[in-house]
Amino acid sequence: MLYKIRGKEVEEVNQTKLKQENKLEQNLEDWLEQEPSILGERLLILGRQVQIPEVNDRIDLLALDTDGNIVIIEIKKEKLKSPVDIQSLRYASYVSRWEYDDLEKQANNYFSAKGEEEFNFNEKFEEFCLDAGIDAIPDLNQEQRIIIVGGKLKEKLGSVVLWLRGHKIDIKIIEVSFFKDGENLFLSPQTIIPIPTTEKFEIGNHAWEKGRPWLSDGKEWHLNKRCGREMKEKLIQFNNIINENFGSVEGPNWNQKFYVSFKKGNHVWIFINTHKATLASNIYIKKGDMNVNKIVEDLGIKIFDKQSSLAEKFQLESSVEITNKGDYDRVKIRIKKEFDISSGKFLEFLKNSYASFMKV
Repeated sequence: MLYKIRGKEVEEVNQTKLKQENKLEQNLEDWLEQEPSILGERLLILGRQVQIPEVNDRIDLLALDTDGNIVIIEIKKEKLKSPVDIQSLRYASYVSRWEYDDLEKQANNYFSAKGEEEFNFNEKFEEFCLDAGIDAIPDLNQEQRIIIVGGKLKEKLGSVVLWLRGHKIDIKIIEVSFFKDGENLFLSPQTIIPIPTTEKFEIGNHAWEKGRPWLSDGKEWHLNKRCGREMKEKLIQFNNIINENFGSVEGPNWNQKFYVSFKKGNHVWIFINTHKATLASNIYIKKGDMNVNKIVEDLGIKIFDKQSSLAEKFQLESSVEITNKGDYDRVKIRIKKEFDISSGKFLEFLKNSYASFMKV
């Protein structure tokens, strides 16, 4: 319910429906396109009524989230029921094959039609991420998500959605209610699935860890939730190399949300940011001890240029950059699927890095 307060008076605002207000599904689509934060998160809309070439069908709204995932938004003005679940899964399967060029083309068409003649996809997405407080621009379309928006959720659809979430399909259901006060129409969104957490009101370690799986089982979290299949194998290989060749190094420490770390004494030597299609290994060495061009030559990788476009970063193979951190340099190697972790060259690089780290 919705109530209006006038001084000491409390007055109930009448609930209504779009049909009663002579509004269409298109109107709800208008509002969500204009203000996607209604859906409870930051989203960059890339298209409306997006044609899927494989079939004669369209996605109501297409967006990117701050993790670079494609988000399919399906809208129903009345009750939420099948076959919207099947439709959404079909759309997700189609866009999962989209490359950077497909996303750029879609975004260019959408923003150009809105009059943004100087539109640049790289700049738009980077600005979107920076506005959200994200400094490291993520890879695009590593995962696909679904948001279904509409009226009352029917039990059959709810059952299917819960089953899909149980099988790691990221799908969300949002019910929207409407209220009428004179000429004013109010929209009230409510996330039904996943059920809003009560974690912050619970006391005790169990409650704390329940909503933070990296604390209760960090190994499971990083290997099976954060990493894709290929990165899982590479992370296991990386861990084995450290354990077999650097006996005095402690680790891995699995219980951080975004990275796994290895320590020598009280100092972190290596931390590895885990992603679906990339491992970003950050290795500390003595300042000035290594040359980026020598690393490139030895490991057969590219130089990572922060100033390059998003398209170039997206398509870049395994790469390296060196950043000064006071007495240390941090060597960041972005490991992708073609990188051979088991090579003798990489082991030699790690041994040289460790010897350098121990000088500080």
